[in-house]
Order: sequence, then C-alpha cells, then structure tokens
Amino acid sequence: MKPHPATRAATDRTRGLITLTAALLLAVLAAATASLTVHAQDSGGLDLVNHDRDFVERKKDGGFVARPVFDRQVDAIHYGIRHPETGDWIAPMYRVHSSGKDVGEGWEYSWGYPAVSQQPELSREEAFLLVIVAVHGGDAHTFNVVIPIYQPTSLWDRVLAALDPARWARAFASWMVEAVHGALCGFVERMTGADACGEG
Repeated sequence: MKPHPATRAATDRTRGLITLTAALLLAVLAAATASLTVHAQDSGGLDLVNHDRDFVERKKDGGFVARPVFDRQVDAIHYGIRHPETGDWIAPMYRVHSSGKDVGEGWEYSWGYPAVSQQPELSREEAFLLVIVAVHGGDAHTFNVVIPIYQPTSLWDRVLAALDPARWARAFASWMVEAVHGALCGFVERMTGADACGEG
C-alpha cells in the first residue's frame, strides 16, 4: 500500500525540520565549547600556570595523579576522561574535593585516579585526554590535558620492561632443567659408578 501524497509530504517536512534543528543545536554546542576553550586560554581568564610542564603523573596500574596549578584559588574543579581519537567519554565528570594549596606560583589542586571503585580502569599503555573544568566567579574554564602512556622511571623497571617475559621465562626454565639434569647425572654417577647420562 502506497502512502498518501499529503502524508508523505508532511513526513518529509518533519524529517527536514528535525535535521535542521539537530544541525542548529550542534552548531550552538560547538560554538559554546569553542568559546569556553578560548576563554580558558585567554590571559584575562583563569590561567593554568604549569601548562608547559608534565603535571599528570601516570601510575604503573594505569591510574594517574594530576597536579594542575592555577593562578588563583578556584571555587570548584571537575574532571572527565575522553578517548583521544574517538572523543568518547571513558569516565564522566567527577568533582575534586580539594581546597587547593598555595605553592607560591599559584594554587595547586591534586587528585588521584581512580578515587572510587566505580571509575573504569585505564590501560597504562594508552594515552587519554583529561578534561578539567575549573569554576571561578561563576565562569567555567575548560582545559584539555594529555594523560601520558606509563613510562617506567627506575632503572630496574626499565630493565624489566625491555625484557620479553615469555622468552626469558622459557630460557630460565630450560637452564633450570639442564642444571638439575646435570646435577642428577653427576650424583648418580658418583653413587653407582655407572654412566647415568648415557655418554661414553
């Protein structure tokens, strides 16, 4: 059964209006986000004092500790985690419960992730995007920071990371078997005087 021409035209108009409305909403959202980002980077707004330093320390378990320093004390800090390629939210926005610490060059706010068991684990071999929203004087300032891939810091950790565990485990197992076999052969030969290992 074919749809009535008037009904079909009304459906097409409705779809067109929905598409246009969605496009307008996306444009407004993009403009608002761009405005927030520009405002956050503007020298007249809130400044991230240590933006040129690595203030996100990655942990061996995949978590991290963030220590941003702002040029003034803020009212609230929220953060979320996004995938750097797809932009998908991996962790929703969480509030940081810290009043900050005056460190001379500004106010440092420190928090660790994960802080609660509901927060998803992060692979230490992947980088992520940390979205920080700092609220000051009723204005929200957005900062995007890279959560780096975990890099071993101690010499011992670097040595262990350079080794292939499977390969070295096999080599160690083979060496242990050969050593035990040789020791048993020598013991049996001394006790019995016979050629226990079949040589000679």
